Amino acid sequence: MRGNVLGWATAYLALTSAAGAADWYTGAEELAPPKPQPSVAIDFAFEATSQQAVSGAMIGTIAPLSPLAESGLRIRLGGFGGSYVYYASEPWVGRVNGYFEQGAAMLGYEWIERLWQFALFGGVEVSHDAISPNDPDNTVKGTHAGLKIGADFYARPSDQTMISTIATYSTDHNAYYTRLKFGLAIGGGVFVGPEALALGDDFFHQWRGGLHLSGLRFGGVQFGISGGYLQDQVRGPGGYGLLDARLTF
Repeated sequence: MRGNVLGWATAYLALTSAAGAADWYTGAEELAPPKPQPSVAIDFAFEATSQQAVSGAMIGTIAPLSPLAESGLRIRLGGFGGSYVYYASEPWVGRVNGYFEQGAAMLGYEWIERLWQFALFGGVEVSHDAISPNDPDNTVKGTHAGLKIGADFYARPSDQTMISTIATYSTDHNAYYTRLKFGLAIGGGVFVGPEALALGDDFFHQWRGGLHLSGLRFGGVQFGISGGYLQDQVRGPGGYGLLDARLTF
């Protein structure tokens, strides 16, 4: 066995030495191996509003059969959590502090073209809500599950413009979330422009409008910031701020 190993090693060294000599003799440059293309993206988001609502999310998108830069199957896993405040309809209950956690698993497909990309997902979502003190009229509290669908769209109509859309819907309390961004390039892959959001469920509805700065880079992380005005169906006007980041590998 040891003799076979030494024989293979000697043959390998001879071949590689011959290849190196041929490259030197012909003047051909040795080709570097291609850099691996990312097949996993992790998105982080953190947002806060002037109405004492705070939330965070971590979403992983996996391309199991091809790089993210190519069309193909996608697996998406997400975790969400946060806190909020509201005032119960019963005066003796008063202020209520709410906390929620959500987890989602979806399977989808993404189409990649030169100027645009579009992804469609479907799966399940599980959520848990806790409140303090107890509000007898609150039917959200507890653990619930539902079906969830989502869609992502990103386009670069020109070198100077971008359009981005995210939309999700869950049968769990008919929860929905949409975000639309339009941007103009200001250099270095960075875009600035307006954004609009709409979110809610069976118990609240809210829309937002503001400005975003997207495409900023710090090392291997791409991130963006945005903020603006919000209008809540129950609590009225306010403000919001949002920070998001993406890491690929």
